[in-house]
Amino acid sequence: MKQKIYSLLAMVILLCMTACESKLDIVPKGMTTLDTVDDLETLLNQRPIITLENNNYEILCNNMYTNWEGLAEYMANPNSLIYAYITYDEKVDRADLTTSSYFYEELYSLINYMNVIISKAPDATGDDRKRTQIIAEAHVLRAWYHFLLVNTYAQQYDESTASQLGGIPYVDNTNVSEEKTKRTIAEVYDCMLQDCSDEVLAGLIQEHVSTPCRFGLDFGYGVRARILFQMKRYEEALKYANLALGVNNKLEDRSTIMETGTWTLNETAANNYYLLWSNNSNLGDFYGCCISPEMAALIEPNDYLMNYCYAYGPAWDTPYAELPEGSLQCQVSDIRWNVWGIRAETMYYVAAECMIRLGNIQGGLAQVDRVRAVRVENYTPFASQASGLTEKQAMKMLQDAKRLEFLNTIENFCDRKRWNSESEYAETITRDLGKYGTYSIGPNSPLWVFPFPQNAVLYNKSLTQNY
Repeated sequence: MKQKIYSLLAMVILLCMTACESKLDIVPKGMTTLDTVDDLETLLNQRPIITLENNNYEILCNNMYTNWEGLAEYMANPNSLIYAYITYDEKVDRADLTTSSYFYEELYSLINYMNVIISKAPDATGDDRKRTQIIAEAHVLRAWYHFLLVNTYAQQYDESTASQLGGIPYVDNTNVSEEKTKRTIAEVYDCMLQDCSDEVLAGLIQEHVSTPCRFGLDFGYGVRARILFQMKRYEEALKYANLALGVNNKLEDRSTIMETGTWTLNETAANNYYLLWSNNSNLGDFYGCCISPEMAALIEPNDYLMNYCYAYGPAWDTPYAELPEGSLQCQVSDIRWNVWGIRAETMYYVAAECMIRLGNIQGGLAQVDRVRAVRVENYTPFASQASGLTEKQAMKMLQDAKRLEFLNTIENFCDRKRWNSESEYAETITRDLGKYGTYSIGPNSPLWVFPFPQNAVLYNKSLTQNY
């Protein structure tokens, strides 16, 4: 069976290598031989690995530093991407330095697999129920992969400007002759919502799916909730977050660490709606990560990870010696962390913020409490402190808790861009690098938008930078 899967994937990859005008060179040319529903399903039965050498999203948010080298090396080279992100230097020509991007290429490659399924499954031979299911899964994943791309390479969605500002190409077909022109942010979000419409979601398995490469209705609802949430359509987002939690409300329970003494998260963790990790080695996505003093200060004294498995320790080894005092290095491995996907905790926090913004402060904080109760021993609920709190005060409690919960993911970055678009929650972030100086990034900095890679821009002239 594995040999069959590898052969089919190799076939698609070869087709995808055909040159095309847009350098979205993941569009297959001509017909494939994936003519049965079972064969097309193999394109879903693989674990995508979206590699992230440095989590520049979290570096920008002042939550993490790069994993393996100290500051001296980076500060010595001011003409580098990592220097720009660590020092918030807007003068560095990031577009010129971004010759290629595995993130960009891998996501569009995955999108192409979804387009192959969507285009070929209607006429493929095989079981009709499975046909409907794989088409629905492909649509939802196509929406989610574009969500990751548009929030990386475009500005934050705002209803008043989304139809004027540049987004990304929304690739929804396998026509190699069609130019994959960059669409507006509004058009991209409209396409994403179409790809996870109620009609599409009806084709998913109507429950949580434990197979780690696949998903059910919890992820489908979760994708729609997350897109609406980023659009600041909070009432609608709350509806779908609650629907997602109705399918799967299982949390990762870290209180078990008291007995085991270890923090273990494997790929079948029940809280994952759909797992997209970054590190394919046996070290996992947290090993060696260095977190900032500001992030470290958010770890409570009774945190299960700190008290019972000593997950974080001082960043004292030679490569880390020059990190600011108070920085911590993660000392656990084999954590399959959901860097790019969605888990139940995501929906609890989406529901929480939506409720707070809609006036239900106590109810919103109670959603945060459900997560934190299995993170902190002898936890004092936020909801018990809700009386008299303003929305902004309640949001601050949520923001600090969520920042730690979603360490080493894209979630904090998306939140920060969204909050920065509102005068009430916009912030200037300041980073103190000790002897190397103090640096700040404002809410409107162009650094919040990543540059399209040169090898994409070269073949697609519509890819003008969005900052």
